[in-house]
Parts: sequence; structure tokens; C-alpha cells
Amino acid sequence: MHHPFDQDRLAIEVQALTSAARTLQAEHQAQLAPYRTACGDVSEDHLREYDDARISTAIEASDYLDTLLNQLTLLTGPPVRTPFTVTIASRERHDGERPYSFALYATGLEDALRILPQLPTFQGWLREAAELASEGAEPDVTLVPEQCHPGLRAPGEYIDLRAEQARTPTPSHTAASLPTALSVAHRSAARRR
Repeated sequence: MHHPFDQDRLAIEVQALTSAARTLQAEHQAQLAPYRTACGDVSEDHLREYDDARISTAIEASDYLDTLLNQLTLLTGPPVRTPFTVTIASRERHDGERPYSFALYATGLEDALRILPQLPTFQGWLREAAELASEGAEPDVTLVPEQCHPGLRAPGEYIDLRAEQARTPTPSHTAASLPTALSVAHRSAARRR
């Protein structure tokens, strides 16, 4: 894998990827050109053929975009974790209480939801929520997706777990899991996007 600080090699690799993308773009324009008039409009007589060619080039471009993004990710390394806020409402929401916001470092919501259950303070918060639940039931907590976002809320409006995260061994993807209510809420929020 390419070392992210080797700027000369990175520039060469990016130029090669850019050149390949431009070549593909030129090929697609050449495939569509026969269906256009001198003004660049699509000829009424060739609308169906033009649409077929557009679908074909769009599929090829989409496949190439996947490859391009994978190659750029390899060249630049994994995404950088930045401050991220995850907001979760507990049982107190039924009494009109505000949800809890947790600040940690993550690349996005999925990454944050993998990390959060492994942090001791959050584990303690979940234990407290579980004590209020019926015996044998999961904690009465739910993700508030519209209040989860990159960055931080105003000071004092979140529980800052970033220092704890820095002291905690790198979380594995399987060591701990979120309560079902949070996982289900996250999946349904992801489907709405």
C-alpha cells in the first residue's frame, strides 16, 4: 500500500487515475456523439438509441467510479476520525427529558456506533438504563438519528468521551454490541437516507 506522505508518488498515481477517467469520459462522449445534432441536442430520430447508449455509458461510469474510489482510498489511507456526536434518548424521554449526546472520534455514524459500546462510560450509562428496564428486557434507549452529526454540540450539551476513547484499546468490530433498539433505529435511519 502507498505511504500517504510520499507526495511525489501520490501525485503520479492521482494523475494516472485522472487520465484514465478523462479517457473514459472521452470514449463515452464519442459513443453519444452520433445521436446529437451539430448544436449538441439529441436528434429526435435517435432518442431511443441515445437513451440506450446513455444507460450503457452510465453503468460503465458507475462501475469505474467504484474502482476509482477504491484506488483513491488505498492511496490516501483510511478515513480520518474526527469529532462526532451521537445522540441517544433513554427512558426519561417519556417524561419529556432531553436525550443524551456523546462526543467521540469517528469517521461517521456507523463507525461511532461500533466504538461507543466499547467505552467504559457509555457501558456504565447503558447499565444504568438497563437497571430501569423490566427484568430481562433490554435498556429502554433509542437512537435519535437527526441529532447525530459530525462535530460537536455546544459545550456542556454532550458527554465527552474523546479522552476516554484515546485511552481505550482500539475497538474490535465484534467485541461489544448496541442494544437492539439502537441497532434497529440506526438501520431504519440508514434506509431513509
